[in-house]
Amino acid sequence: MKKWIIPSLFSVLMLTACMKGNDTKNTAYDLRKDTLNPNYMSNNVNQDVGPMSDQNPNFLNLRGTSLNDASNRNNTGRDIDVARDIVNDTDDFRSQSIWIGNAGDRMTVTVTTKGNLNGKKRDDAIAKLRSKLEQALPRYTIIIKEQ
Repeated sequence: MKKWIIPSLFSVLMLTACMKGNDTKNTAYDLRKDTLNPNYMSNNVNQDVGPMSDQNPNFLNLRGTSLNDASNRNNTGRDIDVARDIVNDTDDFRSQSIWIGNAGDRMTVTVTTKGNLNGKKRDDAIAKLRSKLEQALPRYTIIIKEQ
């Protein structure tokens, strides 16, 4: 008889310890009874978050990519247009292709010669073009290729 008293008391003690009372920390959230914060789990979308490109890093950020956009974001299309205008404004060269490297720190400008440039004159004209491009676009390392 004594053998059954101790295990039965232990099991009753375990069962009473597992009974759920009125504590609010262990109960599930009930949206219908919530009066303090009724929108806590509602499906309303917060409109103050901004465009979707700011929420998900996997989406492309398309702001700042048009010529009329006044954002501070670097725009490689604008930089290519500036470089093309600088090359075409010179008397000695005409732009062919302009590429910006994947890292965004190197610009390769391919030019053709408009007139006859030989030796020292050609080197001086390329140096002058490089200095103009570096002054206008200081964030890039300028590489000039001739065709």
